[in-house]
Amino acid sequence: MTEPHFSRMTLKRDAAVVAPLIDALAPTDDGQAMAITHRLMWTVMPKAFQDQRRSGESPFLWRAAERDKYYLLGPRPVDDSPFFRIETKPYRPDLAPGDRLAFDLRVNATTNRKTGVGADGRADRQRVDVAIDRLHAEEAEGATPASRAARRELAARTAAEEWLRARQTRDGYRLEALKLAGYHVETLPRRARSAARIGVFDLQGLLVVEDPSAFVRRVLAGFGRAKAFGCGLMLLRRAS
Repeated sequence: MTEPHFSRMTLKRDAAVVAPLIDALAPTDDGQAMAITHRLMWTVMPKAFQDQRRSGESPFLWRAAERDKYYLLGPRPVDDSPFFRIETKPYRPDLAPGDRLAFDLRVNATTNRKTGVGADGRADRQRVDVAIDRLHAEEAEGATPASRAARRELAARTAAEEWLRARQTRDGYRLEALKLAGYHVETLPRRARSAARIGVFDLQGLLVVEDPSAFVRRVLAGFGRAKAFGCGLMLLRRAS
């Protein structure tokens, strides 16, 4: 198994190969940028991993940091990229039970909700993000749809916390504190299919490591869905 690396990558905005294409490579629309950046990340993958692109599997996680800057967790990138300046190092978290970590996580947190029954008698199910699912549940209990905008942030924060706590035993951590730094819905272009809409949660908080092996496995696999579009990578630092 290839040793995972954590990489910081900066787009070479002024490079000869990038500058003429900058509007296409770094679009201002966030949904388009998420789709384009995923393709750019593949350009730094070693040739041995390119076959996974055709299989639909991705060997890496990524997320946008700030303008033209990105984080990547996965195989060691190629040494020379026409698109990015790359700093990389092996990813070797040295964790023990009881370690307290501050985290920053951009995640598409979803639930699989029953939407009806098909003609064959089997349940029809649909993936929905947990904030929208919670809003629908509140409306079923009597909350008015007209007040949705006012309830949306609280619903997103509460639903995200419930989602993380539901996974903490399996994934080897205990959630200690959580802040919702942002929640927004992005529209993602898709080839030959209608556009997809996903809820993106920006979460910051504190956790305690309880099972280091299980926790590192989850960090390497990523949290939630929409990993191709810059979700799922948990950034960590030690907390006092």
